[in-house]
Amino acid sequence: MQKKLVPIKPILQRPVERSDRPQPAQPTPQATASKTIADSRSVPLAPAQRSELPATYLQLEPRPLSAYDDNPVLDETGAAFIVGVTADCLKKWRYRKQGPDYIQYGRNGVVRYELKALLEFRDRHRVKLNHKQ
Repeated sequence: MQKKLVPIKPILQRPVERSDRPQPAQPTPQATASKTIADSRSVPLAPAQRSELPATYLQLEPRPLSAYDDNPVLDETGAAFIVGVTADCLKKWRYRKQGPDYIQYGRNGVVRYELKALLEFRDRHRVKLNHKQ
């Protein structure tokens, strides 16, 4: 199946120096030795490689709300960052059957944490001080 290509405007290029412009004075050998960066105005730019975009890139329809994952799963490192402990601490908590709820794929499989479970764990362990004034 062939993709439909839509022409785009050519990319603007820096104009090549014209002879009607005043030319800079020729630098002395001492000035060229002290100059570390080449003058970029004297380097012509290459032409753009692509002049058309595939039509699939131009379709910017809004995605439905269900397309966004509102409860992503995180690995140990990301979960530890959210909870505020190390990944080793989360591993110890799992061994002791403590800590936030997690998902394990298989007996010795990878461990993932849902974002909602991590946020609930943080809320359950929040210390609330009653300041009476």
